[in-house]
Amino acid sequence: MKADVLRRGGTAAHVAGSQVALAASNYILLAIAARHLDPAGFASVSAYYLLINTVGRGLFAAVELETTRAVAAGTHGMRAALRQTGVLLVGALVLLGLAAPLLTGGVTTVALLAVGAVTMAAAYLVRGPLAGRQRYGRYAATFWIEAGVGLAAAVVLTVIDEHATAAWIAVLALAPGVAPLVLWAPRLRLQECHPPDVRLPEGHPPATAAAHDAAPLGPVLWSAALLLAGQGVWNLAPVLVTGRLTDAATLAAGFTTVAVVVRAPVLLFPTIQAMLLPRLAGGARTPRALVAAVVAAGLVWVAVATVAVPFVAAFVFATTAPPAPWIVALLALSIALGAVAQVAQAQLVAGRRTHAAALAWLLGLVVLLGIGLVAAPPVPAATIGQLAAAGLVLGALVFAGRKP
Repeated sequence: MKADVLRRGGTAAHVAGSQVALAASNYILLAIAARHLDPAGFASVSAYYLLINTVGRGLFAAVELETTRAVAAGTHGMRAALRQTGVLLVGALVLLGLAAPLLTGGVTTVALLAVGAVTMAAAYLVRGPLAGRQRYGRYAATFWIEAGVGLAAAVVLTVIDEHATAAWIAVLALAPGVAPLVLWAPRLRLQECHPPDVRLPEGHPPATAAAHDAAPLGPVLWSAALLLAGQGVWNLAPVLVTGRLTDAATLAAGFTTVAVVVRAPVLLFPTIQAMLLPRLAGGARTPRALVAAVVAAGLVWVAVATVAVPFVAAFVFATTAPPAPWIVALLALSIALGAVAQVAQAQLVAGRRTHAAALAWLLGLVVLLGIGLVAAPPVPAATIGQLAAAGLVLGALVFAGRKP
């Protein structure tokens, strides 16, 4: 029993470590790019990173989650995952096309947006079956490989002293596609997506290929909407500023850098939900102590971020024009509200009300885009838009959670 607990703990640490490594790799790449590009170039790379994470990871992570559940249960296989990925890839390309005017860099950047969507689709298409079959070593390896490729490419660009913005963007676009080529494409077969130890209840008719490949799109689409809108609320404010301040690149780069650093706790949001879901799915209520701890941590982050983030932006990212402290404080406050919103969201997801949570985040995203695109000046508009979106989402989730 003890050995089993240790094994499970080691596996969890391996998987979590790989995802932290990928996030750290991206941040290091941005920090290095900030010292090799002019402010306009760095703002463009950062905006690309945030946009492709919003659309790419936001949409295709939903396929991973659904495929993981389906493969573990033996209910459907790879063809269903391919169909779901294809539908979401079309949606991702449409959304990225609509957002392309907010990016600088011309046709090359737009083409790299399409490439990034395809490579991310491939990466998450691989991860679902691996997680469903509990191949956590190879699952974690997909993140380690992507992180390693990104860092290695950043080192190469540093050594050759590359100053072309497109080269740095290409690293972000191509890195997710390496792991599928290394781990999956040569080996995975359709039958590998069905666990060999699945046993159907007595009297249950044998599963057919059609039954395994049929999967409703509805749950995947709602999950994708939830993840996409959530990513959008935390990522799109700097993209809006960059798109509106094309004639003030230094100011845009300063805001983007600060926003990217302030959003670091967002990386922990999935952990909050993962910790809560098993308890809430059993009918328990959200622990008040946990809510109090999340609120306290959020307030601490507001205080720490207001003081420390401008220093980090200047020291690590060589930012010369960080925004005013009140901008940093409001951005951090929006993150604190978002952390509490994750607790309320977990209650809805555990109750199989993903659509309600998705609608709350979509409403918040609309508010952010409305304020960030129209109000002036751009930096305060984006900041207030993100704060208003986070507050609205939290209120909507709490209200939805009180309804039967």
